[in-house]
Amino acid sequence: MLAEESRPRRRRKGTERVKAWIYSVLNPLMEDLRAENKLLAKKNITWRYQTAEMEFIKKARDLISPSARPNYDDLLRSRPDLQPSMAERDAKVETLQQAAHTCWKFLTDDDWFQSHTELNLQTWLNEGNPYPDLPRRVKDYTQKILQEWTEEGLSYPGGAVPKEEFWLQVAEYVMNNIQTLPYHYSSQKFWHRFQMIFLIFRHAPTFSELEKAILKLQRANEKLIETLDLTRSQLCEEYDVPAAPIS
Repeated sequence: MLAEESRPRRRRKGTERVKAWIYSVLNPLMEDLRAENKLLAKKNITWRYQTAEMEFIKKARDLISPSARPNYDDLLRSRPDLQPSMAERDAKVETLQQAAHTCWKFLTDDDWFQSHTELNLQTWLNEGNPYPDLPRRVKDYTQKILQEWTEEGLSYPGGAVPKEEFWLQVAEYVMNNIQTLPYHYSSQKFWHRFQMIFLIFRHAPTFSELEKAILKLQRANEKLIETLDLTRSQLCEEYDVPAAPIS
């Protein structure tokens, strides 16, 4: 009896397959969905003007690395109970994509937004930046500091973006509800000065539909994360494997 009890516990057949599901599909997908919801909480849909698509918000299978997609397909074949949750969430991504395309057309189909951007760009080039991002109570700026900011403003703020595409870059910022840009962006101070003039366009009805789609996707992501987390727990218990690989 003691000899039998001391024998190592045999794992169920299929353990390695289940580990592949957990480590290459369930864990990365939950991580991606949580990261996605952090972006969506800021109403940032990672829109890119070059492709007119969302860069990081994708259907579930596309979030999985290409080498692990066979494991994703195998998981859904073996666990058909997961398919409705995946499909529901992917449908919300499609809805968001359609709403985003409608907003993009609103901003770019006519020339009014381009003209508006070019007008503000010309103002920047003519005036420089008379509003340095320094404490407002400090009034005694030296002439040297003011001159530096003026010269900075007199240069094109688009950096490597071709000048004829700068308005599209600005439209991208509107699409992604960008409030502030990192300091190293060449357009950071231009956007700091003019952002509210451009973000007002998000009050259009088309953007109202976009924000509704964002909220629905957030909720679908939360629901799917719960489902995937429960599935992982069940598999770990049933096949006696850790929830994350042990190095």
